Order: sequence, then C-alpha cells, then structure tokens
Amino acid sequence: MSHKLILSIYIVFTALSGANCGLMDIFNMSSDYNLASALDIMFALTRNDIGMVLSGEITTPIEEDVTFWCGNRKSPELIQTFLDDSDVQQKIDFSKPIMLITHGWLDDHALIWIQETAQDAMKFIDTNVCIVGWDQLAKYNYFQAAKENTRLVSDYLTLFVKFLNQQGMSLDNVTLVGHSLGGQICGQVGNNLDGKIAEIYGVDPAGPLFTFPIDSGLKNRLDKGDAQYVQMILTSTNTLGVGKGDGHENFYPNGGNVPQPNCFFPVTSDAEMADQIVCSHLHATSLFRLSLDPSLVFKGKQCFNWMSFNLKACRRNPSDLLGVYNCKLPGDFYLNTLASSPFVKV
Repeated sequence: MSHKLILSIYIVFTALSGANCGLMDIFNMSSDYNLASALDIMFALTRNDIGMVLSGEITTPIEEDVTFWCGNRKSPELIQTFLDDSDVQQKIDFSKPIMLITHGWLDDHALIWIQETAQDAMKFIDTNVCIVGWDQLAKYNYFQAAKENTRLVSDYLTLFVKFLNQQGMSLDNVTLVGHSLGGQICGQVGNNLDGKIAEIYGVDPAGPLFTFPIDSGLKNRLDKGDAQYVQMILTSTNTLGVGKGDGHENFYPNGGNVPQPNCFFPVTSDAEMADQIVCSHLHATSLFRLSLDPSLVFKGKQCFNWMSFNLKACRRNPSDLLGVYNCKLPGDFYLNTLASSPFVKV
C-alpha cells in the first residue's frame, strides 16, 4: 500500500470520527468486516473525486491484468515474461532458483520498494526474480479485491509457476514473497500447488477479510500448509495486518504492534493514527528488503509473547533470522528494531 492508501484512510477515518466512531472501534476484532466495510462505504462516496478505486465487472483479459517482470544477475533489467513464453529460457536462468514478488492493494509493480527488493535479491542471493503485477485489479474496492480479484491473480500465478515447472524449474526452487493482499495471494498459490513449493514469505499479510477462518477459509489465507516453509513478518497486527502469524516461523518486530518505532509521532486525531498504521504496515517491506543484505542481521528470539520477551524470560531460547537466511526453526520470534534505517539494533 502506498501514499494513495494513506489519503484514502485519512478520508475514511475523518468521516468516521465526525460520526463519533473512533479509529480503534473500526479495528474491533469482534468483526472481520469492520475496516473493509468502512473503506468501501467511504470509497463509494468519494471514488469519483479520488479517481482511484474501481468496482464492477472485470472485462479485460487476465493476461493483461496480471503481468510478470523477470530478470536475474546476468540480465538484471526486468523484462515482461508471459505464460507459455517461447523465449522463457532466455529470460530466466533455469540453473538458478526463482523468487516471485507480489504487491498489495492499491499498489503496482513499479513501486520503489518492490523494484529495490527485486534488485537486492538478484544482487545478494543470485536468484531469478519475477515481479507479479496486478496493478489494475489491485485498484478495485477492498471487498472485491480481497474476495474475488486475489483468486483471479493467484489462479493465473499458479499457471505461471506450473509453466516454469514444466520448463525445468523445480518447485523446490520456488520462493513466493507477498505484501498485504499479495501475501494472501501467495498463500492461495501455495494451496493450489498442495504446499509443494519451497518457501513463502508473508510480508505483513492483509488482515481484513482474512482474519477468521470461518470467513476466509484456509484455502484463501496464508498458513503453514501452503509451502514447505512459511515465514510471516508482522508489523501491524490486528489492524491492516493479520492478528497473529500462522507460519512455521512468525517474526514480530517490536511486538508486531502499531506504531512501529519509525512510524511513531504524536497523535491528535484518528487520521494521524491512520498514518501510523499504514506506515507500520509498509515497514515490513523495508525489513524484508534490508534483510536480503547478509550484513544486516535482524535476529529474533523465540518467545511466548511480547511481554515475556521484554521481561527477558526467553533468553535461553533459540534465535533465528528474519528473512531468507533463516534456520527454519518453528515458533514465534520477537525482536526490537530502531527508528531509523537500516533499523538494525546491535
């Protein structure tokens, strides 16, 4: 999510505050639909002025709505690659693994963080990278984007992964990375492939409409059954992110709470709190990208909860690293980060 989402949530919560409905009431965990409903109600009233949220039937072909932009260390320029691409062997080095990165709601494949993540992955771990763009489908109202469009994207991405597999890319060499709704898309792809792909990194997977199994279903939300290894990085729990991790390893920087240290500033209104929430939700993308550099170590301590971690009750427990250099230890891991980049606390 980008500055567009900050503007949108500002409008939502400014209006809701005027109706004597506070921001944290919207995130009441008694209902998984509160935030999504609030966003879509307000977008219905304002989208013509904002000009960025769509609704209604999708008529464009799926191959136009979902695109793949691939490169590797030898050819770092990201080139559009197609399902059943006759030139795929020239665009992807099948002797190397592959990482597919998917953005979230209201975002697109050209975002700086996703482009930098792709370049850093090629630089530091010598892997193929494909950015999965679902730019237009991500601009629909949240209900449609979350409940319908994610399935369109994940089904087409599944076909692309199967195509790569047929061309010689083992599923053991496939890693999926997704932020927000992109994290849930990765889970759906993993479920489609019976959990056989190697790794999924859920970068603060989207919470609204995915929090309760009765609403979303295991097949629609990311969990540990979707890959041989699933890591979740949680930085806005119980707000824009899921309430708790359901991966093999779940990392909770600063307890996974809002605001993250780099997002803290005095709050005098719900709109300013919304800025903190969006900033915290985006912070997970920075941590994942920075963790690709092996010199930047984000070490988490396995622990029962955030309070126990702060009380140093888990000092003798094992540690592991946030990101791709992990040891694949099971459990929940807690760590502190600093307020300024590169956020590593020595």
